[in-house]
Amino acid sequence: MMILRVQVLMIVMLIGLARNLWAQSATADTTQPQATKGQQTYHSISRSSEDSSRSIFNFKAAPIYVRTTPFSIYTGAGSPKDRIAQSIEIGKSFNVIDLGVAFGRNSLRPDTSLFLEGRVTMDVANYGIFANEMTIGAGRVFDKQGSLMLELTYSIMAQIAPRVGIGLTTGYYDFSSETTDSSKTFYGLYLRFGLLRTDSGGLLGGSTRGRGRPVRVGRPHRHGR
Repeated sequence: MMILRVQVLMIVMLIGLARNLWAQSATADTTQPQATKGQQTYHSISRSSEDSSRSIFNFKAAPIYVRTTPFSIYTGAGSPKDRIAQSIEIGKSFNVIDLGVAFGRNSLRPDTSLFLEGRVTMDVANYGIFANEMTIGAGRVFDKQGSLMLELTYSIMAQIAPRVGIGLTTGYYDFSSETTDSSKTFYGLYLRFGLLRTDSGGLLGGSTRGRGRPVRVGRPHRHGR
C-alpha cells in the first residue's frame, strides 16, 4: 500500500513538472539565440555559434576524437579474409578538420600486413544530423617491400548522439614500392567518437581550460551551404 502511494505521488509530481515546463516554454522569449537545456535538440544546438575552441590552431585546447573502421572490404576477386581491412584512428579536431594517426591491417589473416598512416579529414558539408567528409592520408605498410600507402576517401556520417557518429565510407588505397604497385577500391562502415559539429562545421559542446561550457569564436562560417 505504501509503494502504491509513493508511485501515485511521483506521477502527480511528474505531471506538475510537465505542466511547469510547458508553461515556461509557452512564455519563453523567442528572441534568445539559444534554447533552454530542457528544450535542446540537434537542430537547435547544431545551429549555435558557440563552439568549443577559441582558435582552430590551438593544438593544446583542441579536443580529441577517435575514428574506428571495424569493417571495410576491397572490391575485386579473392577470399573475404584477404579483402577485409580494419583500422583505428586517434587525433585532434580543429573545427572542420580532423588531424590524426591511424593504425590498421589490410586483411584478417594472421600474417597480414599492418600499416601506419597519417590522415587529414575535412568536414565538407552538413545537413541536419548528416555530414559529408573527405580524407587524404599517407603512410607505410609494414610488408617486405615497405610499401608506400596513399589514401583518398569520401564518407557520409550521421551524428546519432552528441559525441557519437556512424558513417559509410568509400575510397581508394594506392600501394607502391620499388618493384610493385597496386590500387584498391574499398567500401566500409565506421564510427566516430568526438564532439558534435554545428551546421557551420564548428565544434560544439567541448570545454576549454577546464571550463564546462562552450566559448564563442565569432561569426558562424558559411560551410556546406
